Order: sequence, then structure tokens, then C-alpha cells
Amino acid sequence: MNKVCINGRLIKDPELKIFNNSTSLCTFFIVNETLPGKNKNTGLYKCSAWGKPGRSLAYHAEKGSEVSITGRLHQKKNEDKNGNTIYEVSIIVENFSLRNKTGSSAVCGQTAVSCQQGDLS
Repeated sequence: MNKVCINGRLIKDPELKIFNNSTSLCTFFIVNETLPGKNKNTGLYKCSAWGKPGRSLAYHAEKGSEVSITGRLHQKKNEDKNGNTIYEVSIIVENFSLRNKTGSSAVCGQTAVSCQQGDLS
């Protein structure tokens, strides 16, 4: 099983790329506290949302927005300029819910914007 559930805030505005075949990809970074109390630790996570969920997130989210996501881990293997192997781990978003920085709704008086992978049409 490969499942991730995480809540955090965007550290900068999301970036949306639209490819020649009209496929879209939204890339963003979220930060959250991984340990409470005195032992507080902060985690930084790269996330990618494809298709309609990605477009929706790019349109409604901004730096500081709170987002809850579920998805799966994706690992990519690369080499740096010195030939060293580098592993990059990111989260592929399957579902998300979003609140803006003020805690108010992002769309039409709803409490949150939500989107699921099945909403790709």
C-alpha cells in the first residue's frame, strides 16, 4: 500500500504547467509541523496534482493557503553533475481540500474547495 495523508500550508504560489496535449500539472510545496511541543520539527513536501484537480488547486490556492491532501509517494532517481545518485521523493495528489489564508471559503460560500482524482473530466 502506498498512501499519504498530510495537512500543511503552501510556502509559495502553486505553479501550473499546461502541456501540448492539454494535460495540466500543478506543482506546489507544503510545510507542516511533524512533531508537537518542544521537539517541534518542520517537514517540507513537494506535491504534484494532475488534470482538473491541479487546475483547480492552481486557481484557488496561494502562498499561505491551508491544504489537506491524500495521495501516494513517487520516487525519482537522478544523477547530479558529479555522477552521484540522487533520489527525489514527492507526493502525487489524488484528493485535496483547501482553505485560504483567512480560513474563509474559497468558492461560493462553501467551507472548502474539494477535488478528487475522478474529477479529471
